[in-house]
Amino acid sequence: MPNSNYPGGFANGVTILGMPVLNGYAGNVLWVGSAVSGNSDGNKGTRDRPFATLDYAIGKTTANNGDIIMVMPNHAETITGASGITLDVAGITVVGMGNYNQRPRFLMDGGTSVSAVVSAADVTLSNMVFASGHADVVTCFGVTAVGSWFDQIEFVDGTADENWLTCIKATGTTDNEADGMRVTNCRWVSPDAAGVEMIEWNSDVSEAVLTGNTILCDGATACKLLFVATGKSIQEIVCTHNMVVIGNTAGDLLIDNDSSDNTGIVAHNLIGHHDTGSEVLVDIDGVRQFENYGTATDTASGYILPAIDS
Repeated sequence: MPNSNYPGGFANGVTILGMPVLNGYAGNVLWVGSAVSGNSDGNKGTRDRPFATLDYAIGKTTANNGDIIMVMPNHAETITGASGITLDVAGITVVGMGNYNQRPRFLMDGGTSVSAVVSAADVTLSNMVFASGHADVVTCFGVTAVGSWFDQIEFVDGTADENWLTCIKATGTTDNEADGMRVTNCRWVSPDAAGVEMIEWNSDVSEAVLTGNTILCDGATACKLLFVATGKSIQEIVCTHNMVVIGNTAGDLLIDNDSSDNTGIVAHNLIGHHDTGSEVLVDIDGVRQFENYGTATDTASGYILPAIDS
């Protein structure tokens, strides 16, 4: 019997992340909710008796079974160590419930190494807030597995001087271990000057999708959407419709990559910056670019760079 309030599936169907979950759905549905009276990691993880913590709930899922963890509105956790949340079960989906202030919120606190780790394939996370509780936290998510999907995740400062350096990092150097990463509709907001990039890859990555993300870090002077380690290539990337406002006065502004062995498309991105001299919006040889706009002027609507082909 599935470990949820719905042992027979969803009678009328339900949609999770745009995918229909039909009646008779075989995966377990587990619930996490710190705001619910009686929550405890000793519970069975049902809607009326939810678990207290996300990491415990992950440990109760079954790999490649299509299990879903529903994190309830107003859930709050404080994570204090490296790998404080470990997503190590393949094929699970974690969905935060609620809108705006009702969304689940995780305060990543205790030091610069506090983190969540995605070490299993095909893990999906959606609609949650991750706040930095310390200055210059190295990364929120460390990824060492294929098929990770971050959707509608918001990265914020806990208070002043409690900031992220990097939001999502493929930490390993084994090529293609982070293939298929999708970062969609995520948002990073910080006034801190130290922010470096929303996404960092330290290995070759293929089939990534970076779409619909927003970075509002106008105080950061060396920030960007994506940084790729020296000598590492990107294959079949789709990077479209991202909006970036940063304080950079020099350097690559959206993507920083030094390899010439890349493929894919970078299109319809908007970049506000402070480089009035030799701005480079996208440094990624081999990838086709279409209608990427940038400007260093608040009152201007931007210009296409590189120039339109004639």
